[in-house]
Amino acid sequence: MDRPELKAASPPIGVFASLARGFDRIAGQPALILPPLVLDGLLWLGPRLGIQSLFQQAAASLVAPPTVDASVQEGARILREALLEAGSRFNLLSLLSTFPVGVPSLMASSMPEASPLGTTMTIQVTGIGVILSVWLALSVVGFGIGAAFHRLIARPIPASEHPRSGWALWLRIVVLAALFDIGLLVLSTGALAAASVVSLILPLLGVGVLFIGFSLAFWVAIYLVFTPHGMVRHHLGLREAMRESVDLVRWNLVGTTGLLAVLLAVDRLAGLVWLMPDPASWFAGLAVLGHAFVTAMLVSASYAFYSGRRDWWVARRLAAVAPPATGG
Repeated sequence: MDRPELKAASPPIGVFASLARGFDRIAGQPALILPPLVLDGLLWLGPRLGIQSLFQQAAASLVAPPTVDASVQEGARILREALLEAGSRFNLLSLLSTFPVGVPSLMASSMPEASPLGTTMTIQVTGIGVILSVWLALSVVGFGIGAAFHRLIARPIPASEHPRSGWALWLRIVVLAALFDIGLLVLSTGALAAASVVSLILPLLGVGVLFIGFSLAFWVAIYLVFTPHGMVRHHLGLREAMRESVDLVRWNLVGTTGLLAVLLAVDRLAGLVWLMPDPASWFAGLAVLGHAFVTAMLVSASYAFYSGRRDWWVARRLAAVAPPATGG
């Protein structure tokens, strides 16, 4: 009896085809834009959690001695003013928009002081312990909301598979974010320390060490970019999702970098438009609506690209290990 031959893998989905699928997905189910829409509405029109006292303390510590050079004193003054400005605008609720998995937000990055409703009520949070506790709590809640948002986006690709259910996915995403932050801290600290040591010998070499360190961080991020997709889309554990992301990107490096470049370009170019209306005007609501649609489309496009490329990659692996057909 003849063994059936495996079908050849169909060509993998391209970047612009992924964008088209993402657009069709959101246009077909516009309710998917509600999470970013509601979050931006809260950050724009709702109350704010400020930590102005912390910024004021940091600014007060930046007082240059009168004996130092005038340029140093001027630099300290500019930095103090920047800290005070940031403190007047910073909203702890913006931490509900998390990275690398979360609900995208326009207002989390711009942090407007004004709104069409007039002066926004601000609740000041004081004390390092209280600030850190609120920071951690809002971040964890943000990851939970982000996990739910990504599950909704990923669910129909294809309809026969269902993303991992709630709590386990939430916990794994929190662990992923913690590993991301720790890895970034270790890598950046190591690069800065190595650059400082090398700069004592030759300043130009210190710049080269920094470049190498941050280039390494960039490529690590590229190879792990599909880790959340594997966790959300295929029920993978954290280690398995990271390993699969590395293998998948290794087979699709050009396509993956092309996708990330296009997604980033669309997001940044659209962001220039979203920031044009005055936050104190209701016209900013159109920007919030447009941002919610575009960012949901980009997230959906990334899942379409991941799903299509993974299916192609799995088909190629199966074809490579399948025994040849023999006559019976």
